[in-house]
Amino acid sequence: MKKNLLFKFLFSVFVVLQTFCFAQNSREKPQIFTDKQIKEGVSFEEESKFSETDNSAFASPDFDDSKWKYIDFSSKKVYSKDQPYWIRYYFKIDSAAVNESLCFNISQLGASEIYVNGKKIESIGKIGNAKTTQFRIKNKVPTLFSLGNTEVNVLAIRFLPITKSKKTVVNYSPVALDVELTAANEFLAEKVEMMQVFNFIAMLICGIFFALGFVHLLLFLFYRKAIYNFYFSTYNLSIGLLSFMVHSFFEMTDPDQINIYSFLSFLSIVVFGASLTGFVNTLFGKSKLRLKIMLGIAGLFLVIFYFSAALAISFVFFYIFFAAIESFYLIIRAMIRREKSAFIVGGGILTFFLFVVMVIIFNILDSLNIADPDKLFGDEFMGYVLGFIFISFPISISAYLAWEFASTNLSLVKQLDEVNRLSDINLKQEQEKQQILKDQNDLLEKQVDERTFELQKEKQKTENLLLNILPHEVAEELKENGSSEAKYYDEVSVLFTDFVNFTQSSEKMGAEKMLVELNECFTAFDLIMEKHGLEKIKTIGDAYLAVCGLPIKNECHAYKTVLVALDIIDFIEERKKTNPDVLDIRIGINSGSLIAGIVGVKKFAYDIWGDTVNTAARMEQNSEKGKINISESTYQLVKDKINCEYRGKIHTKGKGDMDMYFVIETKNI
Repeated sequence: MKKNLLFKFLFSVFVVLQTFCFAQNSREKPQIFTDKQIKEGVSFEEESKFSETDNSAFASPDFDDSKWKYIDFSSKKVYSKDQPYWIRYYFKIDSAAVNESLCFNISQLGASEIYVNGKKIESIGKIGNAKTTQFRIKNKVPTLFSLGNTEVNVLAIRFLPITKSKKTVVNYSPVALDVELTAANEFLAEKVEMMQVFNFIAMLICGIFFALGFVHLLLFLFYRKAIYNFYFSTYNLSIGLLSFMVHSFFEMTDPDQINIYSFLSFLSIVVFGASLTGFVNTLFGKSKLRLKIMLGIAGLFLVIFYFSAALAISFVFFYIFFAAIESFYLIIRAMIRREKSAFIVGGGILTFFLFVVMVIIFNILDSLNIADPDKLFGDEFMGYVLGFIFISFPISISAYLAWEFASTNLSLVKQLDEVNRLSDINLKQEQEKQQILKDQNDLLEKQVDERTFELQKEKQKTENLLLNILPHEVAEELKENGSSEAKYYDEVSVLFTDFVNFTQSSEKMGAEKMLVELNECFTAFDLIMEKHGLEKIKTIGDAYLAVCGLPIKNECHAYKTVLVALDIIDFIEERKKTNPDVLDIRIGINSGSLIAGIVGVKKFAYDIWGDTVNTAARMEQNSEKGKINISESTYQLVKDKINCEYRGKIHTKGKGDMDMYFVIETKNI
């Protein structure tokens, strides 16, 4: 037993030494490939000739490279200069492989040109200047060639690696250049079969998990309280994305895609861990702080990746490991507590963890040459086991959700039965309530109608009162906007009336009798204003102020105002015939421009301002009883329709000498 262990140890040491101690390849000591090796695919593993200079003559099979140094061109060493270097390798093939279709299976991080015996076989990428160089990882389909003899063949490779100036965020490939000689028929057949199987499995996994993720995302959107649906959705989406990234890496030929593929793969791994811990903590965990910390760490990894991808990738697997251990602990604890959902969900998760442990154990046994999993179980059986275990977690979650849905549905059915029972008991009471509510509604509707009618009447009274105070257009503006701006009118006529000796007459007649007299006169004046379209402004004691030409413009404003004045004189004269106590009146009229608007915010009134108003007052003051005194501006507007008597220039207070006219009568035109 001890001898066997010692033998295995020495054998392992020999393998390691063989791995790191390469034989040096040369024209005198070429590597010999058998037909079996070529069919299986054989790598160029011996140290080869290497030159840092670039010369097209290096491709010639007769070139003397005896002074070149040796290098293992498949090592992880990256050439530091941004220029091509050459590798030459010598090999022979078995006679059975002569004239057979061969090809090179090459993986690289750079651009290369492949020569065999001086003939250019294929190019992977393009070697040019800084703008035209194209780096490629591999060709989708290798170029086929054949060798016609068993003599020494020279493989010359002109290679431009991706140096520090075009460094990727992660070390995607374990080697800078990996060259394998293989039989074309076997290689292409195997590649086609592998591509079919790989594409089918990868797309199947993507489709299944993306569909599950989308469905559970919709479930979460429709019912936000079930937060576990969100975590399970992101879990499935992360697996689907990771599967798609594996497929993308497998198909990738352009190294410029490494960065974005690396980030998306890293993102899917981080989301996988965050969604796993979020799902398990939501169902079985009690510490919200631990969940927030785990989710915060996941977000921190994305920030770290931006600054150092290598550091983030190094630590993210510890995060996944800790999330797995945490989930395992929470599920086991929930099972011990006999939570029903724990046995449903935990079965799938524990099966998945069991598979991970089993893979680790078999890899250790395989590395120690103690057991070979493929020989123990077979590839097909392991494939079925792998597929079952891989989908065990989603199936267990789906089973849990189905169980929860059934439990919820059963609970709802019981609640519905209880509601129906209570509904039957309270049906009559509800009907009585409905009848009472109907009667109350009818009564309220009747009261509302009556109140509405009363409000309409009050509103109409208010509007009528407002129209008595303000012009119609101004009142409408005030109702719509809540305010009215003062406006300028350039062509209007202002009328002032005043009773002669009003103070002395008031003392003789008495206040009450004089008030009745004023009311009857002013009421008659209002009707005369309405007849000719003048706008009453206000009364000030025994004075009466009106204007024509606002708020609606009137071309005949002066003529209309004079007609109003004549009607007032006629009214006073007629009233004297039946009432000896009637006061004499004098009237003044002036035409021009003014400003009109509302004054104040409380007990507001519509008023007019301007020199035209003041001049009209002066016309009234300088008039005589029973006379209508007009200014020069008004005379010029009415002289063609009204007979007037020129009074000459009369001195007025604050105005000086002004031309004035007495209105006599209208002309017969």
